[in-house]
Amino acid sequence: MKVTRLGGKVDNFGFRVQEDFLRGDAVVTEPHSFDVSVTASEGGRLHNWTYQSYEGRTMISPEAAKRGGVKTERAGSAMMSEIINLSGRVDITPEGKADVRAWLPGRIVDMRGGLGQSVKKGQVMARVESSASLQTYSITAPIDGVIIEKNANVGDTTEGKALFVVANPTMLHAEFFVYPRDAERVRIGQKVNLRSLSGQSTLTADVEAILPTADLASQTLMAHVHLPASAAEQFRPGMGVEGAFEIAVSPAPLAVRTKAIQRFRDNEVVYAKVGNTYEVRMLEI
Repeated sequence: MKVTRLGGKVDNFGFRVQEDFLRGDAVVTEPHSFDVSVTASEGGRLHNWTYQSYEGRTMISPEAAKRGGVKTERAGSAMMSEIINLSGRVDITPEGKADVRAWLPGRIVDMRGGLGQSVKKGQVMARVESSASLQTYSITAPIDGVIIEKNANVGDTTEGKALFVVANPTMLHAEFFVYPRDAERVRIGQKVNLRSLSGQSTLTADVEAILPTADLASQTLMAHVHLPASAAEQFRPGMGVEGAFEIAVSPAPLAVRTKAIQRFRDNEVVYAKVGNTYEVRMLEI
């Protein structure tokens, strides 16, 4: 018996009598989809016949495939990444935030700037009358940024508090909560694919630091992922994010995209394309 598979591969099988049946000399592998040609002899007479036995096979024209979004790629070797998914939030880096404080105790006689206003380093933000000398001195912005807190008004005393808090919205990092089971696998320098909770914004960045102390309540460590300045348009401080951490990379001799994997009966399969014909190929994962 000869079976011809899609693509022209031919398998030959011989049979011998065993008790009251014929036993083949090989196993027919999946998929059981082929053109069958049989030659048999009986009582000195030769018999030949053919038939088709197809499963998991269909034909799709190029036009229909294009309209339906059906695409094919060549399967081959690839570097496979082991991924763990963690949740986190975007925040301004410590270097990107500064308190604007009075140098000496006194009464505030002038306040310049409101919430959301941009300021430049060295720009006068307040004037204070010193309680000791009764001289008035200026307080300037220590960094370029935006006013995110205003904690005093004209006539208040300074009392050592921050009059303003200024933050640079382009100096961002993402803080991820690393659970104990993952703590030994997350390392500085690993690649992380970040995605906003809405799924609309994505980028790739690196782990820049892992804090050595764990949170008392959750027992999680904090991993910091540096975000480029260009990320400020997509990611805002306080936003929740999801991170896919690439903890290991290894070669695979044969790989396919996960979105190409389909279900056929009880098997996971991909479809092979020969001409305009598509047919299942069983996977061992």
